[in-house]
Amino acid sequence: MRHQFLVLALACGLAAGTVRAGDAGGDLAIVVNKACKLDDVSSSDLAKYFKADKSKAPDGTKLVIVMQDTGRAERNAALKGIYKMSEEAYTEHFVEATFTGAVTAAPKALPSAAAVKKFVAETAGGIGYIRGSDADDSVKVLKVDGQAPGEANYRLKL
Repeated sequence: MRHQFLVLALACGLAAGTVRAGDAGGDLAIVVNKACKLDDVSSSDLAKYFKADKSKAPDGTKLVIVMQDTGRAERNAALKGIYKMSEEAYTEHFVEATFTGAVTAAPKALPSAAAVKKFVAETAGGIGYIRGSDADDSVKVLKVDGQAPGEANYRLKL
């Protein structure tokens, strides 16, 4: 009987976690330095920023991109949702961009959401991504195509 109760409790807990409305934990939040004038960005511009095809925000601030380490769920979601590339295509993109002089180097990769938040908070023009549930007031979370993490039509999912 105790075993059945635990299984039922676990199943209910898992189901509740997957259907809770407004939960940004399963979303990829785009974060910028709090001084950044960006509040809402189109998917198209977001891809340009992260690919370093567009290096400045509309107010002229030079953007400094930061990624999470290879193999992290957040990085995989960014590659799929922002870059529309595989890890291999991402590497090739930045090797070519570095070779042609379009960029000096690929974005810096950091090991955790805490490291990304710290970098973005301390870097003028810093832009990166974390899980929506990891966002706090040390950084500003951008809307993408008018939607914020946790909203029904937000497209950047983990």
